[in-house]
Amino acid sequence: MISINKNAVKIVKEVIENADNLGVKVSKTKAGVTIIDMGLDCPGSWEAGILLTRITIGDLGIVKLGEFPIKDYTLASADVYVKEPLIACVASQIAGWQLGEGEFATIGSGPARAIAAVESDFYMNMTPYRDKHDEVVLSIQDVKLPDETLGLIVAEKCNVKPEDVYLVVAPSTALVTAIQVSARTIEQTCHKMYKKGFDVSKVVCARGTAPIPPIVLDEVKAMGRLNDALLYGGIAEFWVDASDDEIAEVVDKLVSQYSSPYYGALFGDVFEKANCNFYEIDHDFHCVAKIQIHNVRTGKAFTSGEIRYDILKESFFS
Repeated sequence: MISINKNAVKIVKEVIENADNLGVKVSKTKAGVTIIDMGLDCPGSWEAGILLTRITIGDLGIVKLGEFPIKDYTLASADVYVKEPLIACVASQIAGWQLGEGEFATIGSGPARAIAAVESDFYMNMTPYRDKHDEVVLSIQDVKLPDETLGLIVAEKCNVKPEDVYLVVAPSTALVTAIQVSARTIEQTCHKMYKKGFDVSKVVCARGTAPIPPIVLDEVKAMGRLNDALLYGGIAEFWVDASDDEIAEVVDKLVSQYSSPYYGALFGDVFEKANCNFYEIDHDFHCVAKIQIHNVRTGKAFTSGEIRYDILKESFFS
C-alpha cells in the first residue's frame, strides 16, 4: 500500500538535514512538534519550493521548473506530472483541513489529511484512500508560525505523538509558496471534475503547468497573484479511460472561461470582497485556464479554455 506520509517524511528529513543550504529554518515546540519555516523568517529557495511541492503530493509525481513567456516578460513555471491524482492531489495536495477561522484562516494541505480525514475536510469524500503511518506531515500557508495548540490538534486527529508531527509553513509572499501553488493545476481540475459529475477514478495520469508569479510582500496582492496564475495561466492535461460523451459533457465546465462566476476579475479583488476568507468564495472560482483531455479508450482528444495573457500581465506587473 502507498503511504504518502511515509514518502513525505523522507523528504522532510532531507530538508531538515540540508536546512541551511535550502534557506529554511527548523525548530521544535515544547511538545516536540517539528516546525519547518520555508519563508517567514528565512528566504527559502527554488529547490525548497520543489521539495515542498513533492511533500504536498506525497512524492507521487515529478516536479520541475520551466519557462512561461508573457509578451515582453519570461517567468518560471511549475511543471508537475502525477501518476495517482486521486491520492496525490485529492487526498493530499488540496488545502482542505481548516484549522482556523476568519481573515487569513489557517488551512492545512498535505499527507496528514489522509490520516486525519476530519469531517470538515469534504474533499476527502472524493477518494476512498486513507493513509496510516506513525509520522505525519502537514503544509500550512500562513502569515505566522503555528503555535503549540495547532501541532497538538494535528497529533490528536492523526493519532500520533507530537514529536512525530512535522508542520511545514510559508506565507503567500514566499518563493516556495509561489512554486507549490502554481503546481496545483491537476489538483484544481480533479476537484472540479468531481463537482461536475465526472468519475475522477477514470483518470489514468495527468500533468500540469502554470506560471510562477513574481513574489510581492503584500499578503493580499501575493494571494491574488498566486490564484491568478492558475485561473488565467494554468494548463492541465489529463489522460482518462471513459466514454467520449462523458468527456464532452464535462470539458467546458472545468475551465475558468466557462465556469468561474467571477471570470475576468482579479482574484485579489474577489478575495478582499470575501473578507480574505477562502470559504466565502464560490468554489467554482477555483479552476485552471485551459484543459486538454485524451481518451485512452478511443484515442480522441478534447480541449477547452484559453490563457489570458492580458489578465496575467495586469496581475503580475502592476
